[in-house]
Amino acid sequence: MTSKPPAPDTPAAPTRSRARPTHRKGRATLTRESVGEAALDHLGRHGPAELTMRSLAADLGVSPRALYNYVEDRRDLLTVAAEIFEARWQPPALDPSPERWRDSLRAYCRDLRAHYRRHPGMTTLALNENITTARHPAMLRNVDAVIGFFTELEGTGLPLRDAYLACMDSLRQVVGFVEFQDRLHDRPPPHLDPVDLRRTPPPWLRDDGQSPEDLPHLHRAARELRPEPPDALFEFTLDLLVEGIAARVEAAR
Repeated sequence: MTSKPPAPDTPAAPTRSRARPTHRKGRATLTRESVGEAALDHLGRHGPAELTMRSLAADLGVSPRALYNYVEDRRDLLTVAAEIFEARWQPPALDPSPERWRDSLRAYCRDLRAHYRRHPGMTTLALNENITTARHPAMLRNVDAVIGFFTELEGTGLPLRDAYLACMDSLRQVVGFVEFQDRLHDRPPPHLDPVDLRRTPPPWLRDDGQSPEDLPHLHRAARELRPEPPDALFEFTLDLLVEGIAARVEAAR
């Protein structure tokens, strides 16, 4: 007896695709995102110069060859890490109203500074490796929002050119402070004695060989001023930024 062929319109039985295992030998399998997250963590602990495919593979307990299943090369690895860094930041909302914009901008800058400090190595990465996150969707949205904030300040706002420049300068102020001030305090380099960061006068002014007549203001500062913690210095930076923008808004009216 021959079997009856199926009717022409009978749908074929669906094929079951084999799900990729989430763990092998008790260890989570790698993905492009997890490799990027591991690279971001490695950057924070060791810095960009120490991040290689071999060193990251050792951290993950795999062979360097295994990483090439998820990233093309070290530069691609760094790009993935930078994209994850951008995607993780959820900035506070900006309020351009007359009574709120100053506090709003300060909160935004403080939060951005804290994000960079949570992920040390990212400022150095941008400077030394020319890895940019400018085209990442999260970065684009954040920059667009800041430009829009400056165009709406106090109802009149800044012209588009000034709004764009104010946005870029605000970001540079934060990133520059993290790179040149916070980094020294958070992770002093081997050649720097942490005590020198809290010493007055600073090392570069001690034993300068110049008389007070030659450098009167520096010698007076060395005598009268005391070191201030990074948080206090950052607030001074914000004072200058906010008041400078306020003056620009007033001039644009």
